[in-house]
Amino acid sequence: MKRISIFACMTVLLSAGLVWGADKVHIDIQARQFKKLSVAMPAFVGPPDLVASVWDTCSRDLAVTGVFSLIDPQSYIHPGPMKSIGPGTLKDWILIGADYVIAGEVARQGATVSFSVQVIELSTAKILMNTIYTTKADSVYRGVHAFMDAFMAKAVGIEGIFSSKIVCIQKVGKKKQLYESWCDGSGGRVIQGGGDLVLSPAWSPDGKKIAFVSYWRNNPDIYILDLFNYKVSTVSSEKGINSTPCFDPTGDRLACTLSKDGNPEIYMLDLKKKTQLRLTDSWATDTSPSISPDGKKVAFCSSRAGSPQIYILDIASKKVERITFAGTYNTEPAYSPNGDLIAFTHLAEDRRFHIAIIRTDGSKMSVLAGTGTGDESPAFSPDGRLIAFGSSGGNIYIADIFNTMTVRITTGGGFTQPRWSGIIR
Repeated sequence: MKRISIFACMTVLLSAGLVWGADKVHIDIQARQFKKLSVAMPAFVGPPDLVASVWDTCSRDLAVTGVFSLIDPQSYIHPGPMKSIGPGTLKDWILIGADYVIAGEVARQGATVSFSVQVIELSTAKILMNTIYTTKADSVYRGVHAFMDAFMAKAVGIEGIFSSKIVCIQKVGKKKQLYESWCDGSGGRVIQGGGDLVLSPAWSPDGKKIAFVSYWRNNPDIYILDLFNYKVSTVSSEKGINSTPCFDPTGDRLACTLSKDGNPEIYMLDLKKKTQLRLTDSWATDTSPSISPDGKKVAFCSSRAGSPQIYILDIASKKVERITFAGTYNTEPAYSPNGDLIAFTHLAEDRRFHIAIIRTDGSKMSVLAGTGTGDESPAFSPDGRLIAFGSSGGNIYIADIFNTMTVRITTGGGFTQPRWSGIIR
């Protein structure tokens, strides 16, 4: 069995495979139409409270992938609890339509928790994983997410996204605070140090800092919160608007909106040199910058054509091109991780806001079904397959770019403006 500590890795012997002939499951997750892989996951062995938490987190992660579908436990012939799958039961799991079956055991040992997990690939009847994850008792989620990342990699050949986080704004009463969770919604907490009236959070590329806007001094100013020591530094406090910060890929520069020279324009702030570079020059309002993954372009929203539309600016040449023409209101652009797509908030013909996706050349625009009640503030996952967004109901949702699933990750309302981090190492 392979044992993995979140703090130190210890590799030991992997178990041998079972014998059960069949072709290996193949799935093209980049295709618009694909059959999701079905997963059976009987109850785990261990303390009931701990088992419930770990099983629920695994279930959340499976739902968020857009690749796997959890089979209803009510249909299981062997509901568990079980920490391993006996060879004699494989036909029973195949009978209910499972492609994979996950069994596990959770144990609490002083200040640590261990999660022993076995995954059987039923098409080959082989043990895909047989691993122990060990974490501190107060960070069980890290072990579960590490398992799900590894499962994604082994089952479909792509890097998992579960070791990433989402930061958003949570409104409680009159307070608007920074709130973070793992990308499946687990482990949610208010981030101290951001203040009680904040907007527009933005992750640094390494996930160690968050830029945000606050009204601490009765003016919308931009700050950066260091998540290691929770110290806050002022980035821009110019007269007027300082808003919509966005880090560049190096983490050394920050694009934002400033109105210090009159109307709102896009600026690039050099965080090391403490300099400002004005990027746009228009009579209209230019706002909501998103920097391309190569750091060479900035997508932004401008009203220069008479209504809010999405434009792309080449930083070197200052050349600006409009890419949205459908609808009278398009805003909040967000680059995909590989730079070929931009997600944005689109006012559709039904007079409701939806999340739309368009290629950077302005072609092939599509609108996500989403919640259908009003969606805004899109943010791509690290692998570019998923988009987090806020809804008019006050919760954060995740949808895939192929329009096949929408999953809610928060409850209770009051959540807006999600931003997705990279992988947290």
